[in-house]
Formats: sequence, structure tokens, C-alpha cells
Amino acid sequence: MHEFRLTPPPPFGFESTAALLSPGSDGLVDVFDGKRLTRLLDVNGRMRLVLVSSLGSEKRPELIVTLMNGTERDEPGVVQLLSRMLGLSYDVAPFYKMCRQDQSLYGLSSDFYGLKPVQRMHPFEALTLAITSSPGVHFFRASVSKLAEAISYRVAYAGDTFFAFPTPRVVTKSSVPAMVAGGLQQSQATHLRALAQRATSGQLDLIGLARAPSDAIVEQLAEQDGVGLLGAQLTALLGYGRLECFPTADPLVRAWIGRNYGRPGPVEPFEAHQWAEQWGRYRGLVALHIYAEMLRDNGI
Repeated sequence: MHEFRLTPPPPFGFESTAALLSPGSDGLVDVFDGKRLTRLLDVNGRMRLVLVSSLGSEKRPELIVTLMNGTERDEPGVVQLLSRMLGLSYDVAPFYKMCRQDQSLYGLSSDFYGLKPVQRMHPFEALTLAITSSPGVHFFRASVSKLAEAISYRVAYAGDTFFAFPTPRVVTKSSVPAMVAGGLQQSQATHLRALAQRATSGQLDLIGLARAPSDAIVEQLAEQDGVGLLGAQLTALLGYGRLECFPTADPLVRAWIGRNYGRPGPVEPFEAHQWAEQWGRYRGLVALHIYAEMLRDNGI
């Protein structure tokens, strides 16, 4: 076991940020119980069980990181991965200055002060959540716990078992029936396995796609079976860290805009786009704050 501390630039709201990575406390992959985030990380080919807790406040943040099956030599790799997951190096102070210009955003940003731009470990994770979500299960509530339990790597700790998020290689080696047994619908399993095969073969270069403009990322990913426009937009935001992306295809976000700006119902996608344009390079961060509120209020 190895333990160390991190001091991200303030402000940093650990609880609100970590909550965006977990579908709930019952998960077995991305586990957040309201105080501690637990995740299996691939650290240079070694699976390490990482526990992250907050010791500080939003204005004076400090994290304690415990590697349950790791050593000091794993620390640099873990720091790099956690920085990606939790947006640790991102300075949100200019964003909050901007929010003072708008009453609704000011209230939203005050409620989730210090929320950093989260990311998934790999774009494939965001695509997996897009495929496993549905009209009744939103992207932020989609769980791969049963799937991971059926096909992925596991580590036992303190009487509990934690599972690694299935990688493209793990999914490719699995079968559609095995994934259906892991809780996916037949169509979801078929789409996910086909996507993993394209990713591992290089037909779909998810790493190289990071060099493309955001619109090109969304366009290409929206063409993948089972992903759709919303899944592509959320993958650009949460898989590639493109904070200029705004999920105009999400009816829940469009309803939030209508509700908070005097409309009787959801705005149209083009209206959501126009509304988001005013927030410039912070459009995606605005969306993350909206999602944080909906998660808190059980609106998702």
C-alpha cells in the first residue's frame, strides 16, 4: 500500500466533481459513496486499486490518494490519470467570474462551486456509456458494473470486489452472449463489440481522432452504430475534454434551458446551440454544472 497527497489549484469541489464519474454508490467500477472515489486504474499495464478522498475545502483543496495494491513507483502514473479524471490542473476561477454575468448560471455555479471538468479514462469509456444508455437510462446513470463483472479484470479489497472498466481489447475477446449475460441488450452488445473491433483493428482510430476538430469528432462518432448524436457530443466533451462542445441533442439539457429562461417547455436544438454560444470556450463546463444539478435533484 502507498499513500500520498495532492493539492489541486482552487477552487475544487471534490464531491460534485467525483459524482459525475459514478452512476451511483452501488457501482462496482466507478464507485463514489459521497466521500470517497474508488477506481481500478491501468497504470502502465498494472491494474491498481485507487482510493481518493478529500481532506480540504473548495478554497483550500487537498486530496489523499491511497494505492491499495501499489507502490511509490506507481505514483506518477496515478497522478497523471487522476488529473485527467478529475480535471485537477484546470483553473475554473475565470469560469466563475463569467458566471456572475448571468443570474441562473451564478446560482448554478454557486451550488457546485469548484466543479472541475471531468473526463473518462479513454474515449472508448464514454462511447461505451453512450451505447449502454437508453431513453430510460441517461449517460450519467449508465452502469457497466454487470458487464465488467462478467468479462473484466477484478480486485478484491476489504470484502468487496472492484472491476476494471472493460477496454476495447477485453470487449473484443468477449462474445455477444457473454455481454448479454452481463446485462446488455442484444443490440447494445452487438454495437459495443463491433465498435471495440473497429477500435482495436485501427479502423476507428480513437487516439488519432483527438487531433481532429471537435465538429469532426462529433460527426464521425455519431455515425457509429448505437452511439447517436448525443453520445457523440458527450464523448467529445467527456472522452476528449472538448469543453467547447455543448450537448444540444440532450432533451434534458434543452428542458433545463427552457425552465430557467422563461420558456414553457424545452428549447429547440438550434436555440440551445445559440444559447450556449455566449459561453464561448466554457460551454461544456456549463453543461457539466447543469448535469450536476440534475443528478443532485434526481432529474436524471
